[in-house]
Amino acid sequence: MKRKILEKVKTVEKKIALCLVLAGFTMMNTGFTEQAEFVDEPAKEIEIEQTSATEPTAIAIGENGRIKISEDDELSKALTELVENSQDVNKAVEETLAGQDTQATEISTIEEVKPVEEIPENVIETSRGLVPYTQMYGMEATAYLPTDGSAEGLTAMGIPATYGIVAVDPDVIPLGSRVYIPGYGEAIAADTGGAIYGYRIDLCMESYDEAMDFGRRNVTVFVLK
Repeated sequence: MKRKILEKVKTVEKKIALCLVLAGFTMMNTGFTEQAEFVDEPAKEIEIEQTSATEPTAIAIGENGRIKISEDDELSKALTELVENSQDVNKAVEETLAGQDTQATEISTIEEVKPVEEIPENVIETSRGLVPYTQMYGMEATAYLPTDGSAEGLTAMGIPATYGIVAVDPDVIPLGSRVYIPGYGEAIAADTGGAIYGYRIDLCMESYDEAMDFGRRNVTVFVLK
């Protein structure tokens, strides 16, 4: 597109130059006629710069497409100013197109280097957001009530059994560890049980109905940091 615009500007420039040449001839011829009518002195021969063997003119076009004119001629000065203005327009068009190309390149570069958000590994989505974990186990889970252990409702660590307390095998998950079980939530491994060994876990519930609804199922247990 840039090349087409430049070609059109050059074509218009040449057409303007040709029209001004013809206008110059007309003005010179008119001036000579009026001088011959009102002046008694014989007309003097006017020397016209020869730019070619067949076309006498005071204006010539060089090999590079630029117009050659005489500095002491008023019309020539006007033509010079017009040509310079057209060249300024040509230069402005080039700079505008170049600026658009540079802006497009900068936008493309910004899009290419846009950083990609990375999700850290070994994290689990909880109610507190993303939480890192150290171990992940597949276990068989059951449910129990606070009074199923001791009559006082205390755990093996001596704290009250309630929702959020789980019984584990200390050889698999150390007592005091924080764990996360999808569907149950975060809990503390603070209790043990005679039937809880290996990859088994017992989840403390608040009511008999909750324990019965949970039943026995396979769960994924995340040991949190």
